[in-house]
Amino acid sequence: MRFVSIFLLFFTSSVLADASLYERGKAYYYGQGVEQDYEKSFNAFKHSAKIGSIEAKTALAMMYIEGKGVAQDDDKGLELLNYSVDRNHDKAQYYLGILYYRGIGIEEDLAKAFELFKRSANQGYADAQYNLSLMYQQGDVIKKNTLLAHKWLLDSAESGNSDGQYHLAVAYQDSGHYKDAFTLYLKAAKQDHADAQYKLGWLYEYGKGITKDYVSAVNWYIKAHQLGHVGVSYRLGLLYEVGLGVKPDYETAYHYYQMSIEEGNLDAYNKLGYLYEHGKGVGKSTQKSYEHYIHAAREGHQASQLKVALMYEKGIGTKRSIKNAKFWLKKLRKKGNKMAGFKLKRLQKR
Repeated sequence: MRFVSIFLLFFTSSVLADASLYERGKAYYYGQGVEQDYEKSFNAFKHSAKIGSIEAKTALAMMYIEGKGVAQDDDKGLELLNYSVDRNHDKAQYYLGILYYRGIGIEEDLAKAFELFKRSANQGYADAQYNLSLMYQQGDVIKKNTLLAHKWLLDSAESGNSDGQYHLAVAYQDSGHYKDAFTLYLKAAKQDHADAQYKLGWLYEYGKGITKDYVSAVNWYIKAHQLGHVGVSYRLGLLYEVGLGVKPDYETAYHYYQMSIEEGNLDAYNKLGYLYEHGKGVGKSTQKSYEHYIHAAREGHQASQLKVALMYEKGIGTKRSIKNAKFWLKKLRKKGNKMAGFKLKRLQKR
């Protein structure tokens, strides 16, 4: 089960001169307007907790559990967290639920995790609502219930959980409701949800639910890439190669295709084969071109198989071999490739 991260504790906030101790603690924790300093963050939370801030007690609890700004101490952290839970604090209920679910500093207990998520979710805490949706969807502890899973997914999205917004958007997209999908992807993307940023880029690129806008597509793809999205490198390579939303730049396209092959993308191998073949963005090398095409071909990439057959026929980048050319064309013909059948027929006349 994929849960919202346990350590994204607080909403970010700018620092003002008259900021409360709790706000000051958040500022030092995140380095918002001041240099990040966990010890100063801990001390600010500690003083805030002394004057009654339940938010600060919850924050202190998690800092003890994380060992940030103070020596790591699960017992002390759990003591403070339970104090907040007993006073019906929604964040504390959620965090303690995570600890029970993962068995962090405490014996794993999925039933207790479920009850804590439910208490927190009923108070409108978005992350708890999303995790409750997952538990109903997957049948963890409780009986699988798709209706309740969907209900809590809707609630989590409405409450601002980016994962909930993303998955609901996917459902809208899959059913052809692109405008609704766009609205939710945008909300999640603005919270740095990499998958949502990628999807948003795709909608802009293809004009689904929004006017086609290649510049916006590139911008959202780059944001997703900066957050480590797997798969977006290939889209960026294509747009830079063709010059959509950006000026054509083969070197940058080559750079993104290189990253894409590290993710195992066979289309990227094919693209690099083309760039090496024609010397675009990289020094021309028919041998390296062949090496990239043959790699993709052996993994079942049909366009590369057709290209390899031609290279064997002509002796480009590799030793000429009509036998090997026929081998690849026969494989393609079996898959129903008409072009391969035509080329094979021509070769067999020789």
